[in-house]
Amino acid sequence: MSPILPADLLRHIQRKFAKGERAAAITLLLSARSHEGLAAPRLQRCALVASNGSLERLMHYVRMLEVDYRDVILAAEYDAGNGELVQVRDLTKPID
Repeated sequence: MSPILPADLLRHIQRKFAKGERAAAITLLLSARSHEGLAAPRLQRCALVASNGSLERLMHYVRMLEVDYRDVILAAEYDAGNGELVQVRDLTKPID
């Protein structure tokens, strides 16, 4: 059985990526790995959200997952507020 992306990720790719880059974005996320093996949906969501529709940035965040996935979670789920990191989204849940 080949891996598939959760529906929320596919919808987000449709909204954020240019038509000619969507297949590449899907391929990148399907091949994304952390030190534990294939990236879980939360990590795929984090890389996707942090990329903000840029294929180049998505490649960057997918590579970062292999080094330290926590940096990708930080980039996607947290913002700096009053000099502190504040969680602004929870990507353990599907993207709206």
